[in-house]
Order: sequence, then structure tokens, then C-alpha cells
Amino acid sequence: MENELEIVFKSVLGIRDTLEDSISEIKSLIGPGQEAYAEPIDFLAFAARRASLSKAPRLQDLWVLFELGEKRNGYFVEFGAADGEGSTTLLLEKSYGWQGAIAEPARSRLDKLRASRSCYISNKFIYTDDGLKILFNDAGTIEDSSGGRATQGTRRGGKRYEVESVTLRSFLQAAEAPRTIDYMCINVEDDTVDLLERFDFSERDVTLFSIAAADAQQSEALGAVLNRNGYERRFKAFSTSEDWYIKRDAAQASRSAAA
Repeated sequence: MENELEIVFKSVLGIRDTLEDSISEIKSLIGPGQEAYAEPIDFLAFAARRASLSKAPRLQDLWVLFELGEKRNGYFVEFGAADGEGSTTLLLEKSYGWQGAIAEPARSRLDKLRASRSCYISNKFIYTDDGLKILFNDAGTIEDSSGGRATQGTRRGGKRYEVESVTLRSFLQAAEAPRTIDYMCINVEDDTVDLLERFDFSERDVTLFSIAAADAQQSEALGAVLNRNGYERRFKAFSTSEDWYIKRDAAQASRSAAA
């Protein structure tokens, strides 16, 4: 057994050394006129060294920690955290002492979510209006009560039942969220542009957004809303089907600190 353990240990050392060599090699390629690549490379190095810690599907939690200097005791908001164990905010809560609020209307996930998380949890659906009855498909789609509209694609076989809607403003009030929200993760997709159009950016100071985008057209519309409210997109090559945004003054402060 000792020989096997030693072999594994040497493999771990080899992975570490190979990673560090690769990071150094990539950084050495940055020359005049290529300064724009410095930050993405710094993020890659940061994420690679902490990848085993991440619980998020696309390393969103590590992106948040990178942007905020591994901040502790922050505040998050997340729409649709599934059972809580694969959510973008689990690492922030469990390892960095963050508090926050989660909205997850799927009944099949609530028991596990509540068992695994200690933050505020609502089973209401974040929507453009309060108090509506939304026909929710536990496989991941919703329709209005007349059956006239479905979001997040068409999925069959899920259990359907009515859930109550709540606006983002009312949800944050119920959670007693602070004025400053460090990170907001939005997985609504089809209704996201309307939600953000109605969101009072002067009432809540959100530093970072990660937002699911259904397609390029919606991504462009989201960008227009967020740019108008003082945000810039980050790391487009890494965020894939999401859009990551940071408040411009926070981005400038971060760059000044790194300089």
C-alpha cells in the first residue's frame, strides 16, 4: 500500500508542476499590444489552482472569488439552485462565510436544498409580477395559468403544479437582503431581460452578475440593459452559455489594486 500511495503522491506533484509550468509559459507569451490577455490568463491560473474546490458547473464561484479578491462574508442571490449541492453559491456559503438568498420553486429539490444550505430559501418563482399562479414543470419549464407560454424550452415528463410568483424586489425584501449584493446568479432565461428592465439598480448595489442567456439575441439585449446601468462584460470566452458582468467602478478598482 505504501508504494501505491507514494505513486499517487508523485502524480499529484507532477500535476502541480505541469500546471505551474503551463501557466508560466502562457504568461511569457504576453508581449506589447497583448495586455488585454493578462487578466484572462490571471483568472485561468487562479481557477486552475482552485478547481477542485469549485461546486459550480462553469467555475462561476471561482470567478466571483477572483473578481472580489477571495472576499469573505459577502452576500449572494441565486435563482434556481437545484438541490443546492451543484449550485454556483455553495462554495461561497460553506467555505467563505457568505450569506444569501435562493429561489427554487421545484418541490422535488426543496428538501435536499434546505438540508444542504443555511441561507434564506424561497419556493416562489421569480417573475415580473407578484402573486400570480404559474404552472411549473418540475423538469424545468413554466407556463402561465392559461397554458399560453412556456419558458426554458419544451421538456416533457415533468410533474406540473402551480407555484406562486414573486418579483425580484419583493423576494429581496422578504430575504432582508442588504443594499450591497456582491453576486447575483440568474438562471431564468426567457424572462431575464424583463426582470432586469424592472429592477431598480439604484435600490440595490449589485457588484457581479452571472446570467443564463437563451441565445445571442437575448445576450445582446441583456448587455444593453447592464451596460446602461454601469456594467461591463467579463471573460466572454469562459462564460459560454452565460454572461458574466461586473460593475465598472468595481472593475476599475480591481485593476488598480492589481497594477
